[in-house]
Amino acid sequence: MSKPLSLTAWLVLAACGPAPTEPSAPIQPSTPAATAATPDNSHNSANSLDWAGEYKGVVPCADCEGIETSLTLNMDNSYQLSTTYLGKDATPFKQQGSFEWDAKGSVIRLLNQKDGPALYKVGENQLFQLDMEGQLITGDLADNYKLTKQTTVAEHQLTGVRWKLTELMGQEVPTTEPDLTPYLQFGEDGRVSGFAGCNQFTGAYEIEGLRLTFKPMATTQKACLNASVEQQFLTTIQGIDNYSLNDSGLAFYKARTAALLRFTAIQP
Repeated sequence: MSKPLSLTAWLVLAACGPAPTEPSAPIQPSTPAATAATPDNSHNSANSLDWAGEYKGVVPCADCEGIETSLTLNMDNSYQLSTTYLGKDATPFKQQGSFEWDAKGSVIRLLNQKDGPALYKVGENQLFQLDMEGQLITGDLADNYKLTKQTTVAEHQLTGVRWKLTELMGQEVPTTEPDLTPYLQFGEDGRVSGFAGCNQFTGAYEIEGLRLTFKPMATTQKACLNASVEQQFLTTIQGIDNYSLNDSGLAFYKARTAALLRFTAIQP
């Protein structure tokens, strides 16, 4: 039977073993994988432009003087479209629905569009009407196939009226007797005031284009039997950051969600 190796023998064998090798260099990717380009869609019309708002223009018409067009795009991807055929029919033709962006975030398609163009390229404060193939229209009248954003009208329309709440978080607000429906009024001085359903409130607002935020509100301290609508109204209004204003009324949004609050205008 062989004798077990002593500690000294083990150390000698270890010292005589093969020298340690250098770590292997990391495997480099092949040339195609290393140089392949990835499309960069981090900045596009959908996420970089202040595209929500009302656009107007008069586009060419084959058998009339022109088509007076008003197209409003909302942050929840809904739209309102009004077209009037000048010199032919003075009655506006109105449509509404939703729209979708293309994969590049530069072109919108009006869904369920009837008897009219459905594709628009979104630019800085402009919409460019595209042809049926999704291409820019060329020729002598090419510059007329665009709608221009209305940047100042909506801001002034906020003041001078009382905005009565009609929808809260997607639910219709019923009218009670006596009428305890919340409402608000915008002042020219950057102040807002109104009725929340039980208590009066007042505060400040900041507006820039279609960006709208409210400062914390001060309210009266009247005790209420049913304060659920009031509490939800005051909480929701503090979280909004943009709005839309068109023929359908006033709507408040948070980013690009569906409308959180909807109002209709009544005289103070």
